[in-house]
Amino acid sequence: MINKNLIEALLFSTPEPLTQVKLNQIIPDENVDLREIVDEINLEYEKFGKALFIEEIGGGFQILTKPEYHYYIQRLYNKSKKFQLSRPAMEALSIIAYRQPISKVEVESIRGVNCDSVVKSLMERELITIKGREEGLGRALLYGTTQHFLEAFGLNRISDLPKLKELSELMDDGQTPTEVLDASE
Repeated sequence: MINKNLIEALLFSTPEPLTQVKLNQIIPDENVDLREIVDEINLEYEKFGKALFIEEIGGGFQILTKPEYHYYIQRLYNKSKKFQLSRPAMEALSIIAYRQPISKVEVESIRGVNCDSVVKSLMERELITIKGREEGLGRALLYGTTQHFLEAFGLNRISDLPKLKELSELMDDGQTPTEVLDASE
């Protein structure tokens, strides 16, 4: 029988989310339900009022701090956790996230401007990647978001993005999409 402390230690030690597949590789001879143990650990954290919780992110689980402590952790590291993306980069990233897989030409058509440097910047930050090629003439590259994108924005899967209708309702209330993302951190 696997000890909850072992799972907690693994979650604490890994820089990326711990998946069931990875856990099965680490402990091949045991049949461990990661989600069940994570739920038990989260109950203990809640019961004792801990500053931590475990969240499903990017297809795995990761130990996080409660939002009320983020300010102090940022001060500890003397830097902001937030991505510093330009408005054009955020626009292109949003288009790619919602319409993937999508070609650069399609992104440029929606934005109305050339996106070469923006796409290059997003690829360097590992927020997008090449997902394939179009079937048509020229076989343009198709872009989509990465696992790093999901982790950076605290999403488990791309379907966790706010629906366009929700965004439009929030914008009608005077909030910007950036404020909505900041509030979810």
